[in-house]
Amino acid sequence: MLLVADVGNTETTIGLCAGEIVTDHWRITTEVQRTPDEMLLVLRGLLRANHVEIDAVAAAAIGSVVPGVTPALVEAAARLTGSTPVVVDARSPLGITVAVDEPMTVGADRIINTLAASRMYAADCIVVDLGTATTYDCITADGVFLGGVIQPGVRTSAETLFRRASKLTAT
Repeated sequence: MLLVADVGNTETTIGLCAGEIVTDHWRITTEVQRTPDEMLLVLRGLLRANHVEIDAVAAAAIGSVVPGVTPALVEAAARLTGSTPVVVDARSPLGITVAVDEPMTVGADRIINTLAASRMYAADCIVVDLGTATTYDCITADGVFLGGVIQPGVRTSAETLFRRASKLTAT
């Protein structure tokens, strides 16, 4: 099985894949201060709680937009699987071209989202992701990431609005 992790600013989604099927998935709070040992305990705990044999997890792939979390997760996943995890970035051999001036500034989340859309639909796509930030990205049917825009997410925008507009309340 493949362990996959999507490390976002607010939450980290962890999943298990058997081929192209996601067999299990969990959401945990993204915490920069977790050590590799703590992260390994979290991973093992999730697997055990769901009756997954730890030895069945042979490899890992990580997409992270939180650089402070990535090393601990990489180490924990390597210890869990016995192999070096794949960490997705613009250099990853995914069959897409990141056609922007500074490809390494494009987050793994945006690369993975557009890759999935281009594979699922085999068409030019605009992908919208509503997270801590809201992103709008474009990819062509033949896998060319053209770029996109980032704006504050819905919650981030609402919190700012409520703080700055004194007559508005959060309810």
